[in-house]
Amino acid sequence: MHRSPRAIDRKEGKIPHILHVLPGLGPGGMELAVARVVSGLDDGLRHSIACLKGEAEIADRLPRDIDIHFFHARPNEPQLPFRLAQLVRKLRPDVIHARNWGAWPDMALGRLLAWPWVPFIFSFHGLGRAGYMPWRRRAASKLMVRATTHLFTVSRQSRDLMVRHWGWPESRTEVIPNGVDTARFFPAPAPRGARLVVGSVGNLRTVKNHALILKACARLIEEGIDLELRIAGEGNQREPLTRLAEELGVTDRLQLPGRVEDIPAFLNGLDLFVLSSDSEQHPNALNEAMACGVAAVGTRVGCVEDLLDGGRCGRIVEPGDVDGMTAAIGELARDEGLRRELAQKGLEHVRAHYSLEVMLGRYRDLYLRAAVGRRCG
Repeated sequence: MHRSPRAIDRKEGKIPHILHVLPGLGPGGMELAVARVVSGLDDGLRHSIACLKGEAEIADRLPRDIDIHFFHARPNEPQLPFRLAQLVRKLRPDVIHARNWGAWPDMALGRLLAWPWVPFIFSFHGLGRAGYMPWRRRAASKLMVRATTHLFTVSRQSRDLMVRHWGWPESRTEVIPNGVDTARFFPAPAPRGARLVVGSVGNLRTVKNHALILKACARLIEEGIDLELRIAGEGNQREPLTRLAEELGVTDRLQLPGRVEDIPAFLNGLDLFVLSSDSEQHPNALNEAMACGVAAVGTRVGCVEDLLDGGRCGRIVEPGDVDGMTAAIGELARDEGLRRELAQKGLEHVRAHYSLEVMLGRYRDLYLRAAVGRRCG
């Protein structure tokens, strides 16, 4: 049921134990953020992970001694809350932290089935079409909020969404933005060829709308701009993107290297980073590109407007707008000085407001507040 038990030298219960509950441990932004949290908060906090589906695809990003419990749950498995309650009674964590809808209902019920009740944090990190959550889930959300001790989202925009449409109490909903590790992601420009390199990082899924970048780049190539497009990531849109490149006549200008291990090196090999998503909350890839000193274009989703400081640090276009994306990429492709200016402003903005240190400090504060609340309850 679990991987490699964690060696604890100190007496059980002396340091707060956080149980992180996740739908899965694939190479997504939310999962990688969890890896940064458990790796960065190993001093004074103890961590375990409950993975509801699949295996730990990002095991290499997690501490080797962390205790991971795999449930391999079936869709809508009625026994899952009881299995989670059993784990809670076994581990006796000081705080439970569930992320995204895929973990919330089952863990909320499992927590109620395990006595004494443990302080329960739920955080929203984004869904494909967050604003169009079915009414049944919105109604369930209003009920589950009452059984949840602490709530937070990763952006001001998603917080407003939760309050307006999901019935979260404004006074209890915090914001903890994702942070980028500036010791790992920093400017280290790679050797450049004559061709401009446009790129993106993200799972090849429909919601990421990489086709938007491809269509825009195809137009610019037709206009005479010598560029190539690199998109790092895996997913079910690989074949559709390949076919689209053939239809547009730019097969030789598209690279799909799959999952890239050295993301900083990939980003530093770009002249321009593009986020083309139809929906996001806090896109880590955009943060990381800015931390590498790469000029950026992003669609107006989630907190992109905040990350790009209203356009001061990059260009913002509307989701799905091929004309707008073509114009934004074209402007920066033609003006190297502007790319450098926006890249420098973006680098300074990320370091000042979205560093890993700031994020970890906020997580630590929340976990300690929740743990103290349990001991005082």
